[in-house]
Amino acid sequence: MIDKILYKSLNYFFPILCGMCGKEDFRSVRSGLCRICAKETPRIWKKKGCPICSGKTTEDVCDYCTSRNVFFTEARYLRERTDLLAEVLNKIKSRHEYPLSLFLSIGAKTALRSWGNRGIDACFLLPNSSSGRFGSFPLRPFSPMRELLSRAEKTLGLPRIDPLLKRSNSRQAGKSYADRFFHARSAWEIRPSWQGCCPSKVLLLDDVFTTGASVNEASRILLENGTEEVYILTYLRTME
Repeated sequence: MIDKILYKSLNYFFPILCGMCGKEDFRSVRSGLCRICAKETPRIWKKKGCPICSGKTTEDVCDYCTSRNVFFTEARYLRERTDLLAEVLNKIKSRHEYPLSLFLSIGAKTALRSWGNRGIDACFLLPNSSSGRFGSFPLRPFSPMRELLSRAEKTLGLPRIDPLLKRSNSRQAGKSYADRFFHARSAWEIRPSWQGCCPSKVLLLDDVFTTGASVNEASRILLENGTEEVYILTYLRTME
């Protein structure tokens, strides 16, 4: 109750403007994106396509799943990636515009509740920075995934774990389609404290499913260390 009162008070004195056009309306106050800009985005994804990766299928055949070893149980996304949504995500990352993550998280509760009977034990974020000589320091004032993580924790009552360690300072963004797969093989490793004892069923949260190389490799590592099922939820999905 106190949080709601504080939130409304802050909105009154410091209204949230649209993160894209700078206008204010009832929608921007609640989600960081105004009604006009929101209409330019694709609708929230509804379950269709491949039952494993949620990708498009041709005559019930998924090119993605049949062209590689898939280690996760099921992957879902909230919206298909467009240029506008890519810019929204970039602003969250580079300009720290947290209200926009409220918009990207719309539909998350529905997606998460559909997994409510799967017996998922914990959730985690894919690490995006490696530990340096003096430890690991966050590169951003907040994680772009904070809102999605919060909804997963509250909706399914999941604890957060941190079983993976980023080995490489190199990022997937900007790499070619093929290079993403080569890089993913050496990007992460299991933390010593989690070797052989990862939860049976875990939920992996990430910002965008582009080639799926990162989440698939993370799933492989988890399966080698005790996990039996990996569920994946991302803000966006790039369709091939």
